[in-house]
Amino acid sequence: MLKFHQQCLDCGTIYNNSYVRNCECGGLIPFKYNDTDPEGFPDRSFGDSPWKYHQVLPLDDLDYAIDLGMKKTPFLKSKRIAEAISPDRPMENLYIKVEAVQPTRTFKDREAFMTVSRLQELGHNQIVTATTGDSGLAHARACSIAGVKLYIYAPENARERSERMLDEIRSEIDDEYVEVIYSGATFDEAIANAMSFAKKSDIPLEYGFYNQLRIEGIKTIGFEVLEDLKRVPDWYVQAVGSGVGLYGFRKACMERYGVAPRLAGIQPKGCAPMVRAFKGYDDPTEKTVDTHVLGIGNPKLYLSYPHLINAGTVFEYGFSGGKESELAEIPRLLELYHSDGVPDVGLESCTALSGLEHLVQSGAISPDETVVLMCSGGMRCDLPEELADTIT
Repeated sequence: MLKFHQQCLDCGTIYNNSYVRNCECGGLIPFKYNDTDPEGFPDRSFGDSPWKYHQVLPLDDLDYAIDLGMKKTPFLKSKRIAEAISPDRPMENLYIKVEAVQPTRTFKDREAFMTVSRLQELGHNQIVTATTGDSGLAHARACSIAGVKLYIYAPENARERSERMLDEIRSEIDDEYVEVIYSGATFDEAIANAMSFAKKSDIPLEYGFYNQLRIEGIKTIGFEVLEDLKRVPDWYVQAVGSGVGLYGFRKACMERYGVAPRLAGIQPKGCAPMVRAFKGYDDPTEKTVDTHVLGIGNPKLYLSYPHLINAGTVFEYGFSGGKESELAEIPRLLELYHSDGVPDVGLESCTALSGLEHLVQSGAISPDETVVLMCSGGMRCDLPEELADTIT
């Protein structure tokens, strides 16, 4: 019996032993596992590596399992944030999952370890991706370690930021295996150009929500939380771009316990197409981008939105407005994280906390519910200059 297969959610078509982004009918094709031994899960011989969950990860031969030096990340019970965002009735069970301790200081390492391992097992020695930040960084390091050629497509308007981020881990990137191509004026154009190059060159395109390998890697966050919490939380809250993080966490809960938490996807008010769609705007597309949160600043309404809605996701704004409001609000949010013992906090995580605060204060999330707040990565070079001197 095969260890796993992919099956389309729409038409039921089954796919085995190949890299397929989406079904011929256009549907999503998540991985399903045919036989797992609950007695041997997780495999403690792998220590704190996410490979301890290999029984439910899409890799047949563990000789292809790439070791990126990843580890189980801290799971902290909040006191200060719980009191600050619900002062009349502090939250009793608010937890923070801290991903900034990973090798590239971001949860994107979890996408990279799975994607690169599986594609290498399938015989691919080249990969194409599109990025403006953390994802490209994580995959560049993973491909350098694995000896797989990576073509990174990034827009011209992210050139300076991308180069500065790559410089952060330059010693861990092998230029023989990583080629950055600045193509297109916007991220949408860079994505389109990456797709065109991948198709023309017959190289796998790993980018985005429809790469189910990303979701399989991210779900290891969920397994870690379930180990620590011993149950499924009521809510999981994270800042979102395409929603891979939310969907991956949900998949872990469904595979382990057959039930899922409520999901809250947070986007900065200066660019929040999914929130606008959720709140009923006729045209949810943002005409202008007014946010410092560049990692999720793309105004495109992703194809993942319907799947996230079907999963019961609630979308909410982070911050009260655009860049000016962010400059006023970020210091307080950072201080709250720091007071709960989280030393390295990125702008996306500030967005998530702001959105959580809105949901609690509106009554959507009750103080007596168990909530996991995702602190998805550390502070990058995109910290606004107006705040840099006072925060760093």
